[in-house]
Amino acid sequence: MYGSQSITPHDYQSLGTYLAASAPSCGYPYATLDISRITAVQLMDTRVECGTCLRIETSQENYITDGLAVGLPEIAMATHFAATTSQFDPLPTTSIQTTMNKRDDEVRYVYVLAVDTGGRGLDLAQVSFTALFGQSLSPMDASWFPVNAKYCEDIWRNSTKRQTQSPTAMSDIKVGVGRSQAPPGLGPIEVEWGISDMASIAATTTTETQLIVSEWMSILTAAYM
Repeated sequence: MYGSQSITPHDYQSLGTYLAASAPSCGYPYATLDISRITAVQLMDTRVECGTCLRIETSQENYITDGLAVGLPEIAMATHFAATTSQFDPLPTTSIQTTMNKRDDEVRYVYVLAVDTGGRGLDLAQVSFTALFGQSLSPMDASWFPVNAKYCEDIWRNSTKRQTQSPTAMSDIKVGVGRSQAPPGLGPIEVEWGISDMASIAATTTTETQLIVSEWMSILTAAYM
């Protein structure tokens, strides 16, 4: 479940009272999830990939610090979601493009749980999308890849007490800034990974990514034998 392309926001909060009686394609009831930190994946095998913890990275230059400076209406900016995550106003559909001066050696990133299928690349919860990009008006470029499940443990709400909690507010979404941990040469979502490709990645990435890649290599090796 690796990809690098334009992704879109999805307003899960707009489901309102339907949350209690509905579930995404993976079958997990929405009531057992922090819906501010989930995502749909365009190409996902729901038989084996549901519940994967993903790290989503984007270039620093994709974050809009001051939406008013580039003509964004207030409704589309991160500040619009600071007060509540229970109900959002309808979003305009006008697309915008802008370039901001940021350090090109760092990325912004969030951790989310893959629980649904659909979208363009990813259909990321609108609250997380807005925290990551500073706006929710138009699709934005990002890369994503599996990480250790510990980064998504707090997204699960498997107790009655936790299910009464409100989804994470936009201002409380943990957006990290640091060096990219994406595998070298991360391709678009349609890319087909071979055993030699995975071995090359495993030799040059972090220990945590190597463990994930090793699991994929085992699956691929078994498939070719």
